[in-house]
Amino acid sequence: MVKNYTEVFQDKSAVDKYQDRTYAKGTYSTIVSERQGTWLKAFIEEAFPDPPVHFDFACGTGRVARLVAGSVATTHGYDPSMAMLDKARSLGTPGELHHIEPAGDLPDIAETGRHHLVTAFRLLLNVDESVRDRFMQFAARALPTPESGLLVVENHGNARSLRRLRKTFGRLDANMWFQELSHAEVEALFARHGFEIVSVHGFTLFTQGFYKQPIKAVARPFDATFSGLLSRSCTDVVYVARRKNSSG
Repeated sequence: MVKNYTEVFQDKSAVDKYQDRTYAKGTYSTIVSERQGTWLKAFIEEAFPDPPVHFDFACGTGRVARLVAGSVATTHGYDPSMAMLDKARSLGTPGELHHIEPAGDLPDIAETGRHHLVTAFRLLLNVDESVRDRFMQFAARALPTPESGLLVVENHGNARSLRRLRKTFGRLDANMWFQELSHAEVEALFARHGFEIVSVHGFTLFTQGFYKQPIKAVARPFDATFSGLLSRSCTDVVYVARRKNSSG
């Protein structure tokens, strides 16, 4: 992880590259995102009696807000990068987008009269512990009780996955960029802020390299079929968590 990760996407060219290359049509990230979108819509319909209010922390270009559009009452996206928020608006991201500082006071969460859905995608892996804690403080503010709603968080570098082989057998300089989080680390983060994991969902067993020709002809359909069945061994996993009872 680069130490100034939160500063990288203050630059418009970095944001454009992220959107136009990382999430270009047919890329590994886009394929995984499409699977997540299909799951998210089905999950929201099943988990909530009515469309919830969606709070997306580190919303970036608004990808998750667009994935859940039509399934939520409205979205509030929060990000410290104006360049990211400008890109989100240009892409037609629904809801309200809010600029926040990378540190300091968190935004207030107004009572909405609805259940809340709090999300954070592609955040935990790329930031240090203080930012993870800050996000969890935000989630606790939006979800003060178990009945308030649900927390959905992505870990796109599960330590118990094929990424470990890349670290073990990869290039000598891999440690400069290679990041991973274990299930135990995520569980401990949640517990520290009064949350408990209720389910884990996997979206790809394979890493990006397996989606290149010719092996992608095998990797892609295998992932589509089996990643959900082998969630805890997936490279990209999403955790659903709920606030613990105060007496628990």
